[in-house]
Amino acid sequence: MKTKSEEKIESVMKRYQMVLPGDTVIVGVSGGADSMCLLHFFNQISSKIRLTILCAHVHHGIRGEEADRDEAFVRDYCEKNEIKFCSARCDVPKISQETGESVEECGRRLRYDFFASLSDTAKIATAHHLGDSMETVLLNLARGTGLKGLIGIPPVRGRIIRPLIECTREEIEAYLAENHVPYVTDSTNLSDEYARNKIRHAAIPALMQVNPSFADAFIRCTSILSDAENYLEQKTQEAFDKARESDGFSVPCILALDKAIRDRLLMKIASFYGAQEISEKQVFLLASVLESGGAVTLTGGMTLSSDGKILTKSRELPSCELYVPLREDCSRYVFPGGVLLVETIDKNQISLYNNKKTALREYGDANCLQNAVFRSRQDGDRFRFPNAEHSKKLKNLFHEKNIRPEDRFGIPMLANANNILWINGIGFSDAAKVTERTEKCVRITLSHQGKV
Repeated sequence: MKTKSEEKIESVMKRYQMVLPGDTVIVGVSGGADSMCLLHFFNQISSKIRLTILCAHVHHGIRGEEADRDEAFVRDYCEKNEIKFCSARCDVPKISQETGESVEECGRRLRYDFFASLSDTAKIATAHHLGDSMETVLLNLARGTGLKGLIGIPPVRGRIIRPLIECTREEIEAYLAENHVPYVTDSTNLSDEYARNKIRHAAIPALMQVNPSFADAFIRCTSILSDAENYLEQKTQEAFDKARESDGFSVPCILALDKAIRDRLLMKIASFYGAQEISEKQVFLLASVLESGGAVTLTGGMTLSSDGKILTKSRELPSCELYVPLREDCSRYVFPGGVLLVETIDKNQISLYNNKKTALREYGDANCLQNAVFRSRQDGDRFRFPNAEHSKKLKNLFHEKNIRPEDRFGIPMLANANNILWINGIGFSDAAKVTERTEKCVRITLSHQGKV
């Protein structure tokens, strides 16, 4: 008679068509309970459905003798059970410092790179289970995530398969006990030093107390969200195909979309042009330059630009994320935080070129704004108040204004090649101040209505 775990595993494999007779399956095995369960299961069914099984183990160079023990344990188990064994060793802490990745991200990337290097066509089976999926969703929720971050770990991604994804840890341990399968314990899993462990040891048990059927409820919820994600992705692909032109993507087509699809489409376009990752902030910046024109530099230095008609890949910008030229024919610019309204006024209609500091900062000389651009801040930026003797570093100025570092990217500023001319909330600088020779004045205001 099959155990509950076996029934779940077989059901998931059949539902998602994970393997076919004659397949080669690379099983990622750490030596822990989950991966040993997976290896034993595949070894048991391999002869029945003609599978070729390969065990793959990665020594991350992190836990010293304990990691050596794990590698030896998995190798010995494979020798006793006549399973082909392959292993790799890498210094994850050293490599992560060189690449700028976290140790966890680096280790994950190197594992999958090793698995993929063993075969171009084999399925890659990992031992992620239901608890792992719960932890991932709760971590994403705690950090702030979109819909995709709430659907859990997918059962299938390309040739990566996860047969245990609906099994609980308790079901896996019951399977191991019934089949007398040995395993080792990673000591880092017992510590609450890591965020994932805190969720595993505290948050999930608390949710299970609230609802003893939380595991089943989680599967239902993520299934519903997954359907929604798939539907939105389908609509995004349709929008991608419709907006695509020979030289880029139609801005009017993008602007006509609902925000939910538009933002996803911008992420897809960025990925199409080679951006490795795109943040929510960068999506917002891209949306802000679509209509008025401008450019946004994405992670890795790749730049997308819009002329109001076509969004396409363009040259790199000099170290700033947002670049929107000031145009005579445009008085409205969408920017993070709201809409900038640029108003030109004849100096004779106002009497503001006196020495009052507030008046000097509120209005600028239109003639001084030639070749100016709205942009995000850059390292080394300085601002000089009208008639002041010295300029200030923007970093120090923002500190004086009690503006948090994480909020500073969203502060609109106007600059030319040499000077910061205007900053929202601070006003015009000495380089654009109104004087007796001024003919036309400019006033820039931020409206929080009509945000992107």
